[in-house]
Amino acid sequence: MKKISLVVMLAGSLLSGAVMADDQSVSVGYAQGKLEGFKNIRGVNLQYRYEFDSPWSAVGSFSWMKGDENQDYYYYGDAVHNDIDAKYYSLLAGPAYRINEYVSLYALGGVAHTKVDAHTTWRNAGDGYVGRESLSEKSTSFAYGAGIIINPVEDLSVNVGYEGTNIDIDGDRSINGFNVGVGYRF
Repeated sequence: MKKISLVVMLAGSLLSGAVMADDQSVSVGYAQGKLEGFKNIRGVNLQYRYEFDSPWSAVGSFSWMKGDENQDYYYYGDAVHNDIDAKYYSLLAGPAYRINEYVSLYALGGVAHTKVDAHTTWRNAGDGYVGRESLSEKSTSFAYGAGIIINPVEDLSVNVGYEGTNIDIDGDRSINGFNVGVGYRF
């Protein structure tokens, strides 16, 4: 509940000055990440940018990605089947600097939450015994990002960025990803 309240307060503070902003951008895009030891996770990235009357501005970013994987293998003659689901959420904020009227660079920091659920079924080769096991692990960690925002025309915003974090799920693992978005500048 505390995390939800924190997210609502952060989003409210990012959007509260929107009425007085000189320029704002809202973009939606594709996000893809690689969870170490797992295949790619995919999802969506939302970005909001508030431009002050200076080269500096504020950027907020929310990413949501998920993926699943199935594994079948034999272990000492036993047949093993794994179903693994991974979900990733991040909320980042930071400054952007406008280099010229078309290009800005940004850096972000914030929090990421990762959850992995795994279900294993195995069949014993000797007596046919079937066993099942489930596991669910969560990790909340510091996340960071950087990228570029391009405004090819006055009302259009295109962003390309990197996002990463280190999590503690079944050992230390990294998540590295990218996002590409298109938005409206008003």
